[in-house]
Amino acid sequence: MLVALFTILILGGGGSGMLDFIAVTQDDVKAVMEKDDRRKQVLATLKAMKKRVTAHNKAFKQTSKDLDKALSTDADIDAIWEASFALRIKYNGDMLDMRFQLRDQLTRDEWQQIFASEQA
Repeated sequence: MLVALFTILILGGGGSGMLDFIAVTQDDVKAVMEKDDRRKQVLATLKAMKKRVTAHNKAFKQTSKDLDKALSTDADIDAIWEASFALRIKYNGDMLDMRFQLRDQLTRDEWQQIFASEQA
């Protein structure tokens, strides 16, 4: 139990907060944008973000299992940490790239309407 808590603390957890944020954003996009190709592109980007978050959460759970196993078998924990941090860096970069992609797909007015609660 202590290992799981430590893992969540260090790795940032595998919660559904980001998935909830994406779902709300998808709803906001549907409410703000007209039903056209631009909206399809924005929703496709959000779908890609959702897929990336899901994959990251799965990898996080596997890292947690690997750490738990490594602690009980005296395996190389440093290799697990390094792989985990590399995955985290890749995930953060991917999410940032997709956020910039969203920025380029939306007008300033649409962005402000969709992300109004974030800016308050």
